[in-house]
Amino acid sequence: MCIKSTLSSSTTADKAIVPPQTTFKYEASQDIASVYHRMDVIDAKKPAKFGPVAFVASVLSVPIWATVLLPFTLLSSTINFLYYNLGKLFTSNITTVNDESSNGKQELSNTLNGEEIIVNITPRDERKYDLVLFGATGFVGRLAVSYLAKEYGINNDKVKWAVAGRSQAKIEATLSAIAQELGNDDIVNNVDVIIADTSDRSTLKGLVENTRSIASTVGPFQKYGSPLVEFCAKYGTHYADITGEVPWNKEMMRLHEHSAQQSGAKIVSFCGHDSIPWDLTVRYLSNKLREECNDELRQVECLDELVGGVSGGTLATVFESIDRTVKDFQWDSLWKKDDSLDMYQRLTCGSESDNKIVPDLPSTISKCRNPSQRFAGKWCGPFFMASINMEVSGRSVALSQGTKQTVKYREALVADNMMDAFVAWWGTILFGTAAINPVLLPILKQFLPSPGEGPTQSVLNDGFLCVSGYGIGENGNEVESAFYFPHDGGYKSTARMLVESSICLALDEDRHENTAGGFYSPASIMCDALLDRLVSSGSSFACSVCKYFK
Repeated sequence: MCIKSTLSSSTTADKAIVPPQTTFKYEASQDIASVYHRMDVIDAKKPAKFGPVAFVASVLSVPIWATVLLPFTLLSSTINFLYYNLGKLFTSNITTVNDESSNGKQELSNTLNGEEIIVNITPRDERKYDLVLFGATGFVGRLAVSYLAKEYGINNDKVKWAVAGRSQAKIEATLSAIAQELGNDDIVNNVDVIIADTSDRSTLKGLVENTRSIASTVGPFQKYGSPLVEFCAKYGTHYADITGEVPWNKEMMRLHEHSAQQSGAKIVSFCGHDSIPWDLTVRYLSNKLREECNDELRQVECLDELVGGVSGGTLATVFESIDRTVKDFQWDSLWKKDDSLDMYQRLTCGSESDNKIVPDLPSTISKCRNPSQRFAGKWCGPFFMASINMEVSGRSVALSQGTKQTVKYREALVADNMMDAFVAWWGTILFGTAAINPVLLPILKQFLPSPGEGPTQSVLNDGFLCVSGYGIGENGNEVESAFYFPHDGGYKSTARMLVESSICLALDEDRHENTAGGFYSPASIMCDALLDRLVSSGSSFACSVCKYFK
């Protein structure tokens, strides 16, 4: 059970802040005001501005989209879909029979593998490393190595860490570049390097067996990540990654949760921008209502203020997911009823949770309906990661203690005015239409960053993320929160979140919400311990009651 509810980063500057007067009723809300004050005044973060020119261009593109781009995309994507799947239609009866037979064998095989116990596993507290970062040469991987070196030094008493990847030469080049950037030759001379490749299973035992935890940045995870999760689950090695791929994570749970429970490994995906800020926000709002109001969370709204860039790795994951959706389609999914339990609703004992989350996500733009003065007159629109954040937060809700709980989840991207909200919303629609068009996508890729490339240093530093939470209890009590990340949320802050999550798994086991191995969401296993680490390393967070019916 989480206990702490108000935290802010402990910089000298922040201690000197005298928050401005607010309209909130309770004195504890001054902590929330200080979070916004740090972001708006001290750090001088500004929301994205598109302006009237971009708005007019967006409006003018609507008829072109409706009469040209959309019909062309529907036609070309339909042809592409039939090219990969038409043959499956004529063999669907045979395939269904064969699949039922083979699936039975696979389930038996997976069950046997799940019950396999690796003997002579080195106890975690006797392993050489606290953390091994896998994927050190990728965009987020390089940021994570730099963060580790700056904040924790090189293999001292604080954290013992190493890096891993497929290419010795690329890793050495990455370490050399970071050493030059930080002016620290120890990065080259004293950071251990482990060569491992998820396509070569023989390399993975050596990667996982001598570290307490693995932090992985190697995506798309549905393409490259599965073997590493399997080995961590079998060898009792805690695991964190930055995936946003919910179906892949559910499949990993189905295949390897029993192994993790047997070995004691805690497998925690979504340890970055997807979806720590929202997962912790929902958990703390729920706990605040329960602890101070004796109430249960029934509705939650997360309003997102952010500025940042996009990397080639993120885009590669998006394109891989689209490609898999087409190529892995099975016709019998249209008429076969799936009665299996949603993996995120499954408790560690195997039964179904009484607690669940239901969507209330916006599909278009509208004025913000949040009662806080901060959002008066502002506009909201869909956020493309909202469904993922909802799923991850729902996993935490399912694993939470308390009475039967159904939480309605709403999340929206905030803009200062209608024009900026429309440009952001319409831009997402245009990009999504082009991304599913098999003719336009290869052309589009020529103008986008490749895997390993990402935002400039100035974008990383100037970017930010702030998630404002607002929760309503069954009895009408209301709570609010603010969670601020002072750098680009998708990459620089994600690197920090991943590192701190992996260290939390390795070194803060006495503060974990559950001692048993298994698959968890970040808030359901690390909650207080992780929030402490994030606040101590630069974030600001506050949570308070804003309306209380005694």
